[in-house]
Amino acid sequence: MRQCEKIKEISIEQADSMEQVEATEERIAEVVQNNSDVAQETSATSEELTAQATTLSGMVSVFKLRQ
Repeated sequence: MRQCEKIKEISIEQADSMEQVEATEERIAEVVQNNSDVAQETSATSEELTAQATTLSGMVSVFKLRQ
């Protein structure tokens, strides 16, 4: 009887551990998705800033400095 109790206890601990692992995996997936979203937003912002810098460079290029 004592051995059955020990097996039951270990089984419960294993089930709890598996639940923790699954919860951690879900959280990791959420963080990865969030990082991916942020990277896409950063890339889009970078492209927009590059376009604006190009436009500004063109606008400023008409001015000449006296030497």
